[in-house]
Parts: sequence; C-alpha cells; structure tokens
Amino acid sequence: MSYTHLSQDERYQIQHLRRGGFSAREISAELKRAATTISRELRRNRGDAAKYHARSAQRQSAKRRHAASTQARIGPEQWAAVEARLTTEQWSPVQIASEASISHERIYQHIAADRQRGGELWRHLRCRKQRRRHHRCGTPRQRQRFRGRRIAERPAIVETRKRVGDWEGDTIVGKGLARVVTLVDRKSGLLRMRLVPNGEADTVMRAIIHALHPLRARVHTLTWDNGSEFAEHALVDIALTARSYFAEPYSSWQRGTNENTNGLIRQYLPKRCDLSNYSDADIQAIEDKINQRPRKRLDFRTPQHVFDISFNRGALRS
Repeated sequence: MSYTHLSQDERYQIQHLRRGGFSAREISAELKRAATTISRELRRNRGDAAKYHARSAQRQSAKRRHAASTQARIGPEQWAAVEARLTTEQWSPVQIASEASISHERIYQHIAADRQRGGELWRHLRCRKQRRRHHRCGTPRQRQRFRGRRIAERPAIVETRKRVGDWEGDTIVGKGLARVVTLVDRKSGLLRMRLVPNGEADTVMRAIIHALHPLRARVHTLTWDNGSEFAEHALVDIALTARSYFAEPYSSWQRGTNENTNGLIRQYLPKRCDLSNYSDADIQAIEDKINQRPRKRLDFRTPQHVFDISFNRGALRS
C-alpha cells in the first residue's frame, strides 16, 4: 500500500479529536490511518505548550516538502533580470525563458505571486485578463470547491428560511488589498461586516469567527462562495460549532440573500473604492444603518427586530 501525505482536512480532524481527548491510536482508527503516521504527525508538528494546531502543522509540512524539492532555486539576481526584461523591454515570459534558465511557467507563477502581494508586474503582460494556470490542477476556484461540502448536502430547512441561524458569506472587494467580509442571516437579513487588510484565508477566517462568535448559539450553517479566502472553513466550523457548505461555481443566486445585501452595501462602498480608507467605525456605522432599515419582505420590520424577536430577547450586539 503506497503512502500518502496527510491532507489539510485530516489535520483539522486530528486537532479536533486530540482536543477531545482521543489518543493517537484512537485517532488512527477514526481516520483509518496507521497509528505510527498519527504518532509521527503529533510529534513533528506540536505547537506551543505541546498542543497540536492543524494550520501550523500544514504549514510546517509544506515547508519541509518545499525544502526537500529537487526544483532548482532561482536567486534574487536572476529574478531581477527577468523583471527587467518584462518591465523595461516588454518581453513576454516565453521570450524571457528563451534566453534564461527559467521556464515560462515559473515566470508566470512569479508574476502571479507578485500580484497577490500587491505588485505591478502583471500590468506588463500583453494579455492581462488571461490568468495562467497549470491545466492538470484547474483554477483556484475549481480546486477549492472540492474541499468543502456542496450546497446540495445542506439541510432542506435552510431553503425554507423558517429559522434564524443559517448564514451566507462573501467578501466585498475594492481597489487595493483590503476587503470587507459580509455575513447575512437568511431569515432575518441581519448583517455582520468586518474590514480585513487582505483576502488571505487565515485573515478572513479570524474575521468571520470574531463577527459571529457572540452569536454562535444562533449559527447552524454557513454557505460560502467558492473563493480561496474561505479555505479555512473547517476551523470556522469548529469555532462556531456549525457546518459550512459551498455554492456551485458561478451560481451567485444560491447565496441570494448575501448578494442582495452586498448590493445595499455598495450604496456606501462603491465599486473601485479603496476600502483601506475606511475605519472599523465606518464599517460598523454601515452595518447599523442596514440592520435598522425596514424591509418589504419582512413586512417592513427591520432585520435587527426580526432577529431579536426570534429569540424573545433584546438586541445582540457584536
């Protein structure tokens, strides 16, 4: 039987079971993995205070695999020469690769990584709209969609809007790296917003937990877009004791409550605006305005009122 590396999802399960008091042998039986594999994983990837952290373990594993790679390392001087050809002489990656000991695919990867960091190298490509990808792996959205539960698996009660606690989530993008995470309850329309400095999965995950943790008893399901910013959904589920589901690609109507609410938010955060110019207080003010605005579908009651009376208690504030 050939050995396969532990996946990210398996590491989340190990973290959850370990904190639940399971032994290495019990975890191995649960995951149908060799006991030695689990023992080695716990030994090699322990974090602070000898606790196992799935996210840290995944990073350490990736770092070790990268260090063991036989792929040739490319130094700063070589990349500087590549960038000079691209930006000064407007050579294409294929043309640059013809004289350098670097493949054009690696040059495209370098440009893509620079763009994620906010760089401008991609602007010197002749065809900027076409994103380079390895044909075996598919696009980032196609890869992400296979890691979570599909919307078809979601409980039927979610579609009826008969209960509070079924949330839809997305991020609003403007000019620059900053984003706004938006979370909307399907029944009441209650909105939670959080400003984040970037769209990295770890950053978005923390914002989601911060926004919904005070309401965690009222969080049953979460339905996400297929973006890679929701890659840490398993940790969100653990923190909120909820279950995440993913809409089908290019099917924004499956998260219609969230999409419509984002349209309302655009009154205050227009497209192409620089979201980093807004403060947390600005975002909170927008959230309050929308939650206190009467809605026709709620018989002209406000989302905050509908949310509150569903639990027969006063307003819950984050």
